[in-house]
Amino acid sequence: MRRSRFQRRTLLVVTNAINNLLVPLLNPIVSLLVVRWASVAVWGEFVQVLIVVQLVTHVIGWGNKDYLLREFSFNPARIARAWQTSLVSRLALSAIGGSILAVIGLPPQRALWLAVWGLAIALDQSYDVLVVYRKDFVFATLVELGGLAVQVAALALLAARIDVDGLIAVFALATLGKALVYQLRYLRQTLAGPEGRLQWIGRIDVRFFVLAFPFFLLGLSGLLQSRIDLYTVGFFLPKDQVGQYQVFTTFIIYLQSISNFVLTPFVKSLYRLTYRAILSVATRLFAFGVLLLLPGLAVIYTVLIVHYRFDLPLTFMLAGGALALPVYFYLPIIYALYKSGSQFTVVKLNLIGIAVNFAGSLLLLPRVGMIGAVIAGALAQWVMFAGYLLQSRSIRETHAVAVPELS
Repeated sequence: MRRSRFQRRTLLVVTNAINNLLVPLLNPIVSLLVVRWASVAVWGEFVQVLIVVQLVTHVIGWGNKDYLLREFSFNPARIARAWQTSLVSRLALSAIGGSILAVIGLPPQRALWLAVWGLAIALDQSYDVLVVYRKDFVFATLVELGGLAVQVAALALLAARIDVDGLIAVFALATLGKALVYQLRYLRQTLAGPEGRLQWIGRIDVRFFVLAFPFFLLGLSGLLQSRIDLYTVGFFLPKDQVGQYQVFTTFIIYLQSISNFVLTPFVKSLYRLTYRAILSVATRLFAFGVLLLLPGLAVIYTVLIVHYRFDLPLTFMLAGGALALPVYFYLPIIYALYKSGSQFTVVKLNLIGIAVNFAGSLLLLPRVGMIGAVIAGALAQWVMFAGYLLQSRSIRETHAVAVPELS
């Protein structure tokens, strides 16, 4: 029995990791091709567009995934209605974003492709919750690999003619294609009416924005906390260094994200654990992160030096490791706080991380360059680590309810 449970857990972790780790590890192929066929400056200029698009589409996302995951878990009979209501409500935000693009003076072609890209991301993100809820990680991996193949093929056709507008169009079309494939996959789950017929039962609902607002704040604060250094780098440094920094931090974020890949398949069950059990998961996950750190950094360093031909000193790796490790401890504690209804505690700690990261970047970037932003990010992570450590002690003293183990 125990062996069977262990095998099920291992299979879920492996398939989720394939979806969330293999694809991100292959995604840098795009940046590598742009750096090789065009220049790191072209990639840096595109990154400056990319980080704005990611911020805008996060606003359009409005906490969709985490809010719906909780709703699906509590009300599985209302999955289609909740999903449709979320989508329609958020598309209203997307329309507002498209209108803003039309009046801020961008070249018409770029404004059009940015609008298409933003809409495609909003649609694509709508299916993330279904992938997690249904544990459909293998299919999601195939879809993501297909989207990556489209991007690589398009870049091969462009080759020496790659520019920022071309990259925007390539990303927009690939993302739109993925969204359409997901819709075909989840047609019945997303369009099932009360009697099982395919029908549209969702509508714009202002209450969605109110109910999902805590999750939106959580996601926004988390995004800013992880990206505020990149925004600062984009402001202070030239395009070629922006490109280098984005590639480096992307790999470090992948190393951080392994903690999420391990935990995500069990999120639905994690909410059923006792608080003490969740804290035990945090300790074990942190130990796993310590073991993973050196091999992970060695792989990243090799890729950057050999394939990207970046001349980065080892101090970058040390600072990157310090940046990556703390999340392995505090990620389960975040879910413990969600469980207790303390989402705004997470928001407060994220805001503290943003402030430390931003202040550190402003202080160090003009003095020591790119490494200063990495050090600022690492400092912010360890300040958050200390905050979550204090929260874990408070949780341990306050809560004790017996609930089943992960399954």
